[in-house]
Amino acid sequence: MIPANIETAVQPLIFSLAAGTPLIMAILCCTPLRKKVIGLTPWATLPALIVALTSPLDMVVEVGWFFMGGRMGLDETGRIFLLLAGFIWLLASISCKSLLKNDSHQVRFYMFFLTAMAGNFGLILAQGMLGYYLFFAMMSFAAYGLVVHKSDKGAITAGRLYLILVMIGEVALFTVMIVLAHNSGSLALEDIADVSYHPVTLTLLFVGFGVKIGALPFHGWMIPAYQAVPIPAAAALAGSMVNAGILGWLRFLPLGETACPQGAVIFIVLGAIAALYGVLVGLGKQQAGAILGASSISQMGLITVIFGMGLLNQEAGLLAAPVLIVYVVHHSLAKSSLFFGYDLVERQGSHLSKLQLAAILLPALALAGLPFTSGSVAKTAFKELALSLGDPWSSLSAFFLPATAMTTTLLMLHFIIVLKCYRGREKQDRGISRIIFTLSFIAVAVTLWLWPAANNFASHSIVGTKILQGLWPVAGGFLLFFAWHRVSVKINLPTKDQKRKFSFDTLICAVTNLLQKKETPKPQQNKLVIFLHMLIPYLRKTEKIMGRWKVVGLSYIALCLSLLFLLLL
Repeated sequence: MIPANIETAVQPLIFSLAAGTPLIMAILCCTPLRKKVIGLTPWATLPALIVALTSPLDMVVEVGWFFMGGRMGLDETGRIFLLLAGFIWLLASISCKSLLKNDSHQVRFYMFFLTAMAGNFGLILAQGMLGYYLFFAMMSFAAYGLVVHKSDKGAITAGRLYLILVMIGEVALFTVMIVLAHNSGSLALEDIADVSYHPVTLTLLFVGFGVKIGALPFHGWMIPAYQAVPIPAAAALAGSMVNAGILGWLRFLPLGETACPQGAVIFIVLGAIAALYGVLVGLGKQQAGAILGASSISQMGLITVIFGMGLLNQEAGLLAAPVLIVYVVHHSLAKSSLFFGYDLVERQGSHLSKLQLAAILLPALALAGLPFTSGSVAKTAFKELALSLGDPWSSLSAFFLPATAMTTTLLMLHFIIVLKCYRGREKQDRGISRIIFTLSFIAVAVTLWLWPAANNFASHSIVGTKILQGLWPVAGGFLLFFAWHRVSVKINLPTKDQKRKFSFDTLICAVTNLLQKKETPKPQQNKLVIFLHMLIPYLRKTEKIMGRWKVVGLSYIALCLSLLFLLLL
């Protein structure tokens, strides 16, 4: 047994090593030791995993020399997020080590990669607003280096859009921290639970962390960034870094202690729209990374809905918190596994075998809630939460959850078809990519079934009626996919070979062409064709205006002025 006083003295050092190890290694990348450091990158995750597995819960320590006078510790939620982050960063590190060994910008990549890792681990352990903000900003800005790593036109454009939205989120977050610190008189996260949340404060929290999870209308960076980032780093971005926004909401709006019924409706409505919007956008993409980015918008929308339900009242918050954690674990493991499957295709240099496609299909359909997968456990938890809240939420969920399951199935089948037709360009270290995907596959398949916290949801998901409730939306999604595939061929939607950029005006053109091909058009159809043709120029003009840097920059300035006005009140 270690004496309590010695354990208390050593614990700050142990906590600090979790984030400090990758940060020190990032600095060493600038020295002659960089080759050795790069080779040891997977070991940078070891201190964080040790902390997650061995550190006592609810211990909060002061670490003045590392957290600028802040506090850090580990509660049950933090332990889950840290284990999840450590596992995904470990797999991503091993994959990057083999993928980038001949990259001319290898050192630059690892500097940003390790810095983002340090920020991710640090914000999970932070128990003060200042520490959380510093590590959140470190991770967010370091991720920019990952997005622009390829240095092509697409990566540069994606990086600029990502950086602007991150700056908007950082300004909103810093402002709301000042307001919360003033109202609570403390920088400790545990002291803000009793603070009453003004609608503007709630909006700023939604913006500050919503940018990170790709919440509407701050989703624009996610699809191009996921496509531009090297695939293993994209797995870390989609499986771990995106969770920083969710954890931020849990820290600054603790469920079970905070009730904001009006704000809850905003979360629920925007989340529900995002859940369906992400699928619609993803169907127009022909790159695997972009499709997974659109899927993340949709899945983060579902998580936003769950969080919104938890804000309805304190009792709802206590019920929603475990459901939210289960859904986060499920999505993180499934999405990172899909990226590692994509990486497998990239390394293999040939088309996937039937067995490999079947293996990738499991995490894909898990996102849709296929029975006996982690998705069915998460969906069951979602349904039970809605039922416990009563009408109108239970009635709405009876329609909303099957609809999202069907559309997610449609999008994931589209992803599988794109992946099946894709031929990778790399032909190196295929064995490593297969091992990594196998480990991620096992994690998706067994984690929620073996995790004690999800036992009740898992056992409820294999009841006969629940199996049928989970099976028919997936089957409907298959039928919807075959119908959509036939229609897309008839109306000549753009394909990868045509190299045309999909947008809503191309879809409208396709629909009008389909209407005009009918032998006996009705007067109503003629009016619809005329209206759609009149609408196309306005859509094109709107797309161009919204894509101008002046418009984005003026929006950013307007937000800054609004926040300044808030501070002066």
